Amino acid sequence: MNGPLVIGHRGASGHRPEHTAAAYRLAWRSGADSVEPDVVATRDGVLVCRHDLELSRTTDVADHPELAHLRRRQVVDGQVEEGWFVHDLDLDQLRTLRARERWPRRRQRSAAFDDRLPILTLAELLALREQESARAGRALGVHVELKHGAHLASLGLPLVEPLVDLLREHRLTTSLAPLTVMAFEADLLRGLRREVDVDLVQLLDKGQAKALRRRRLHKVGEYATGVGLHKQLALPRDAEGRSTGPGVAVEQVQSRGLDVLVWTLRNENRYLPTELRVPGPPRRHGHAAREVEQLLALGVDGLLCDHPETALEVCARRTAGVAV
Repeated sequence: MNGPLVIGHRGASGHRPEHTAAAYRLAWRSGADSVEPDVVATRDGVLVCRHDLELSRTTDVADHPELAHLRRRQVVDGQVEEGWFVHDLDLDQLRTLRARERWPRRRQRSAAFDDRLPILTLAELLALREQESARAGRALGVHVELKHGAHLASLGLPLVEPLVDLLREHRLTTSLAPLTVMAFEADLLRGLRREVDVDLVQLLDKGQAKALRRRRLHKVGEYATGVGLHKQLALPRDAEGRSTGPGVAVEQVQSRGLDVLVWTLRNENRYLPTELRVPGPPRRHGHAAREVEQLLALGVDGLLCDHPETALEVCARRTAGVAV
């Protein structure tokens, strides 16, 4: 990849309700190189852009009496959840819903767009990418993250096969395609590697440091081209939430010939290390640009950001400094 890439996490989700056309469009038009949709499947097997299988936190589903009978409790990835689930609705039912801001108190400006924006299918996002690429005069990217793959497959709703069909339809199957697929579930990525030649990224959470051992990274390299690190693997923190300096994770991954993406950067105090917070409530924006600078200094290849403009400003300053 040509980096460092700035990737709008769920679109510009710090400014618009996540996974909506408005969020993706704003990210691209702000200058982001790519956007990151989380992808799950509806009851009729259509791939849609949603992070959670349960819908009540990010849509108005609870306000739809015609869907009340679909509310239920079930176990998803080992956790008991109650509500309305994407895989219990068909696409026509899902199209009646409107998106809502996940954190309305924390992101009040984004919440102003509640109940106005429809749920997007992955096919619609790929079509939007083509439109926005033509407008921008450059190939804009999409970093697809497959979610809850094993759970959905157990219900007869596989993710890999319909994704491959979509990629072939949009001619996005080669290593030169402006599309990357990411997942925590390695089996999903292995299945994709047998079908397409796009970049694949193995995601690692902050509790998965053992996966950075040499032998394990060698296995990752057999199917993936990169690793997506939780930002606290790259910049560890102590028990008080202060940064302890650069970690070794980025170097470990890159030494195996793999690219490094880091997730997820957010501007609010609550997500920053203690020393980068400013006085005020947890929702106030802190010194997020300094965190970006620290990660870029480590040589990462891409950043997933809720507020992509912050990373873009830092990248622009660095480029200007090199030019001088």
